[in-house]
Amino acid sequence: MPEDLGGTGTGEGADAPRDTTEKASGRSVLEGAFLLLEELARVGEAGLTGLAAGAGLPKTTAHRLLEQLVAVGGVERRAGRYRIGVTMVRLGHPSASHRILGRAAALPLRHLAAATGAAVAVAAPVGGRMVVVKGLPGAADAVIPHRQGVVLPPGSAAEVVMALAAPSAPPPPGQSPAEWTRRLRAARELGVAVHRWEADVVLSCVAAPVRSRAGKVVAVIGTTVLDSRRLAAATAATHQAALLASANLARMPRVRRL
Repeated sequence: MPEDLGGTGTGEGADAPRDTTEKASGRSVLEGAFLLLEELARVGEAGLTGLAAGAGLPKTTAHRLLEQLVAVGGVERRAGRYRIGVTMVRLGHPSASHRILGRAAALPLRHLAAATGAAVAVAAPVGGRMVVVKGLPGAADAVIPHRQGVVLPPGSAAEVVMALAAPSAPPPPGQSPAEWTRRLRAARELGVAVHRWEADVVLSCVAAPVRSRAGKVVAVIGTTVLDSRRLAAATAATHQAALLASANLARMPRVRRL
């Protein structure tokens, strides 16, 4: 029930702080939570002060609601900043722009999968995370599924490509600013981003930018291979697939968010 969302477990009175802040502002707890989610969807990532101001909530109320959203996966917190969490991303429905991206990338992805024999996908940012819009499976799916709606891990090659358009974005968890800057520099020089994952098996991922007709990077086409000896060939094929998807996108109807 909505009332249960107000508890903090910090030793505060069960009703007093909650009632004085939320009733004074004329907003329910659920309404406050949705205001914060809407603000995060608008700005992508922000600190507590900015989110509270943007949502029109007292800072203490915003902090309590954000921490409760973090606990259920609706929001993620890193380095004192918040962004939409995996749970909310997975609950979202494909937007019109993503449907168009999927159509623009469909044939290039099929050609890329045939040329590389690898798992391939087109991914786009949703709430500060890279999400697969359309994918074709391969051996790497045992570790990272390449299907619609999958949220890619922080620090992926896809995230590096998108970060080039917003170099002020902070590094992902587990990476120092120096390491993140090095990866951005390398991707800028190569025109693609390459990343090596070590899980149960070693994966090599390459990602190339997909651009709108205005030249803005709006998505990424990526290939994931298990054999690093195939990475050079996969890199060239991925870059070509991204160019073809960009050309297809430029011929499609305009979409406001692209």
